[in-house]
Amino acid sequence: MNLEELNLVELNAQEVQEVEGGILSLALSIIAITSATYYGSKEVGKAIYLLTH
Repeated sequence: MNLEELNLVELNAQEVQEVEGGILSLALSIIAITSATYYGSKEVGKAIYLLTH
């Protein structure tokens, strides 16, 4: 299988660009991970409470 079959091309050193994500994407990622962790631990705590009482 070659890259052309996948509609991909190779880049040479002159074509490479560095992209900065910025602080907004970092902040949104942290908020998303924190929210998911909080919700997950809240549900686990609720399940443990219901099993033990």
